[in-house]
Amino acid sequence: MNISPLPIKLVRQQPKTSDCLRCCALMVFNFYADPITKEQVWHKLHVYKKHSGLSGGYVQDLGKLALSKGYQALIYHNDWQWWPKETGEAVKKSKSSLLTNLKVLLKKKKKWQDKKIVRKEIGFLKKGGKFFFELPKTATIDNCLLKKIPVIILVRGEELYQDPESDYSHAMVVVGKKDNNYLIKDPRWALEEIETDHLQYAWARQGGWLLAIYPNKKSEDQLPLFK
Repeated sequence: MNISPLPIKLVRQQPKTSDCLRCCALMVFNFYADPITKEQVWHKLHVYKKHSGLSGGYVQDLGKLALSKGYQALIYHNDWQWWPKETGEAVKKSKSSLLTNLKVLLKKKKKWQDKKIVRKEIGFLKKGGKFFFELPKTATIDNCLLKKIPVIILVRGEELYQDPESDYSHAMVVVGKKDNNYLIKDPRWALEEIETDHLQYAWARQGGWLLAIYPNKKSEDQLPLFK
C-alpha cells in the first residue's frame, strides 16, 4: 500500500545535540501551520543532559505542550521495561483507573528520575492526553497517515543506522509510505525512507513509543483506531 507523503519540511538537529524530539515537534507544528517558533519550541520542550539523571526529550512533555495549544495527543507504547502488567491493564479500563495505578507506581519507583517520568505521565493524562498500551503495529502508523496525521516514533539509533556506536533513543517523523518502505523525516542524518521490517524492529526495540498530535477538528469518530 502506498500513502502519499505529507508535505513536511525536514528540520535538522545540530551535531552533538539531543534535539531530535524538538525538531520533530517543530516539523509537526509547522505542518499544521501553527505560529509557534523554533525558539518557543526549544524553550517549552526541555531536553535533559545525561548528568541530570534523565536524557533527551520526552514525548510526555511534547504531548503536554500540544494539549496546552489546543491539540489532541495520543501516546502508544509497549515498554515492559517501564510499566508493570497492572499498569498496562489499567489503560484498557478507564482514565481514572490508569491515574490511580500511576499514582501507585509513583510510590513504588525508587529513583527520583523514574518518579519524575511518572509525574510527566500523570500530568499528560490530567491535561487530556490518552495512552494506549499495545505492541507496535504499522497499522497504527498507516491509520494516522491516511487521516493526514504525521506520527513521531522513537527508535533505537543502533537499529536505525545499523551502527553499534549509535547507542541512543532517537525520534523521527513518519510522513508516508511507498511500496514496502516508510517515508521519514530524520533530524539527525536526514534518512528519507526505511523498509517496513527495519522500522518496526528499530521501533519495537525502543518500546514501541509513538506520539500522534492532531487538531481538535479531527473528531474521534474519524479516527477508528484511536477509540
